[in-house]
Amino acid sequence: MTTLTETTFTTGAARAQEYDAIVIGAGVSGLYQLYKLRELGLTARVFETGGNVGGTWYWNRYPGARFDSESWSYGYSFSKELLEEWNWDEHFAGQPETER
Repeated sequence: MTTLTETTFTTGAARAQEYDAIVIGAGVSGLYQLYKLRELGLTARVFETGGNVGGTWYWNRYPGARFDSESWSYGYSFSKELLEEWNWDEHFAGQPETER
């Protein structure tokens, strides 16, 4: 498994790129930060050690895992379009639905 440290330091100077900002972690907060940075017209890159986005919901995959707050509170409130198109199946959603 490639770790964040390995990914960051083995890219080499020849392949180095400049960004206005980097974001560590592609969980809910990291994705929101990326959205806001790009909305400001900045170049940004997200580094994630997991094989995909999701943060806590990527790593915690056990039977019965579910959100401990009301499902609607986990929506991307910065995007009216995403909020309007998503309908939660449960008041306290399980891990698979939350990750979707």
